[in-house]
Amino acid sequence: MKHRYKTLIKDTAIFAAGSIASKAIMFFLVPFYTSHLSAADYGIADYIFTIAQMIMPFASVVIFDAVIRFGIQRQDRPQDVLLIGLIIWFLGSAVVFLLAPLLGLYPAVSRWRWYISAYVSLNMLLSINLNYLKAIEKNGLYAVICVTETLLLALANIYFLAFRELGVQGYVLAYLLANAICIALSAIFGGLVPALRQARFEKKLAVEMVRYSSPLIFNNISWWVIQSSDKVMIEEMVSDTALGLYNVAAKMPSLISVFVTVFQQAWGISSSREMDSTNDSSFFTTVFELYCFAAFSACVFLTAIAKIFMHIYVPGAEYASAWQYVPLLLVSAVFSAIGGYCGGLYGALKKSVNNMLSTVTAAAVNLIVNYIAIKMCGLWGAIIGTVVAYIFLGLYRLFDVKRFVQIDADWNRFFINGAIILLQAILVSLQVFGYFVSAAAVVLFAVVNWKYILRMVSQFHLRRK
Repeated sequence: MKHRYKTLIKDTAIFAAGSIASKAIMFFLVPFYTSHLSAADYGIADYIFTIAQMIMPFASVVIFDAVIRFGIQRQDRPQDVLLIGLIIWFLGSAVVFLLAPLLGLYPAVSRWRWYISAYVSLNMLLSINLNYLKAIEKNGLYAVICVTETLLLALANIYFLAFRELGVQGYVLAYLLANAICIALSAIFGGLVPALRQARFEKKLAVEMVRYSSPLIFNNISWWVIQSSDKVMIEEMVSDTALGLYNVAAKMPSLISVFVTVFQQAWGISSSREMDSTNDSSFFTTVFELYCFAAFSACVFLTAIAKIFMHIYVPGAEYASAWQYVPLLLVSAVFSAIGGYCGGLYGALKKSVNNMLSTVTAAAVNLIVNYIAIKMCGLWGAIIGTVVAYIFLGLYRLFDVKRFVQIDADWNRFFINGAIILLQAILVSLQVFGYFVSAAAVVLFAVVNWKYILRMVSQFHLRRK
C-alpha cells in the first residue's frame, strides 16, 4: 500500500527537480524577453511555435506517447519500442521537410517555414528519447537533461537577443540549438545507440503502438486548438500586440502548470502500473483529492496577488494591462490540471479513443466560444473561450473516467471550491473590490476545506509515528 505512494512521490520529486528548475528559468526569462522584444515581436515569436505545435501530432503520429506506455509494459525488450518510435520519427520528418514549401503560402509564417520544420523534427526526436528514458526508469537522467535544455535555451537567448540582437530569429535559433544538443546528450548518456543495436523490428508491436497513438493525433490537435487557437484568432482578429499581452498574462498561470506537468509525468507512470496490478480505487481517490486541493489552493492564492506580482514581474507601460487576464487563466489552469489527472487514467486504461473524444469536444467548444466572444470583446473573448473550454474538458473527463475507475471524492466540496475560484477570478479581473474579494475567498476556502485539512494533518502525524 505504502510502496505505491512512495513511488509516486519519488517519481514526482525527480520530475520536479527537472521541471521546476527548468520552468523557473523560463519564468524569470520573461522580463528579459519583454525588454528585448516588443509586444508585437514577442507575439510573432510565440506564433511560430504555435504553428509548429499544430504540425507535430500529424508528423509524429504522437508515437512518443506510445513509446512510454509500451516501454513500461515491455520491460524485457524496451529497445524494440524505441526502434519503432525512431522509424516513425524518420518518416514524419521526411514528410515535414517535403511539405515545408506549403507553409510559404501562409504570409504570417512564410519567412520561418524552414525553422518551423527543423523545430518539429528536433522536438519529435527529443520527445521520443526522453519518453524512452522514463520508460526504462532513468528518471534522474531525464530530469538532468530537462534542466540542461533550459539552461542552454537561456544562454542561447541571451547571446542571440542581447549580444547579436537577432530578435525573433534569435529566439527561434535558441530553441533549435538547445533541442539538438539535448538529443545528443540523451543518446549518449541514455545508452540509446547500444540499445538500438539489440533492437528487433516487430510488425505486430508497431501496429499496436500506432493503433494506440493514432487517435491521439486528434487529441493533441484538439489540445492545440484549446491552448493555441485563441492565439491564432488574436493574431488574425485583434493584433500582434494583443497576442503579446496574452502570452505575458499566461506566464503566471504557468506556475500551476509547472506543478501539474511534474505530477502528470509521475502520475502517468504510477497509474499505468497500478492499473496493471491491484486497480485499487482508494489510491485513485486519495491522489485525486490531494491533487485538486493543491490546485484550488494555488489558484486562490495566486489570484489574490496577481495584480501586485505582474506589475513587479513585467514592468513597463506596454504590458501594464496584462495582469487583468491572469485570474481567469488561473482558473483554466486548474481545470486543465483536472483534465490532466483524468488523462493519466485514460492512458493507463489504454482508452485513447475516449481521451481523443473528450479533447475534440472541448476543442469544438473552444473554437465556437472563441470566435463569437473575440468578435464581441476582443482579447477578453479569447480569455473567456479558454476558461469555458477547460472547465468543460475537466468536467467531461471526470464524469467519463468515473465509468471505468471508482473515485469516491467529496463532490460537494469539489464543486464549492470550483465556484469560489471562478467567482474570485471574475470579480478581481473586473476590479470589483479586488483585495476584499480575495481576502473573503481565502477565508471561505479555508472554512470549506477545514475538515479535509485536519484529516490530512492527522494522517501525516499517524504515518510519522
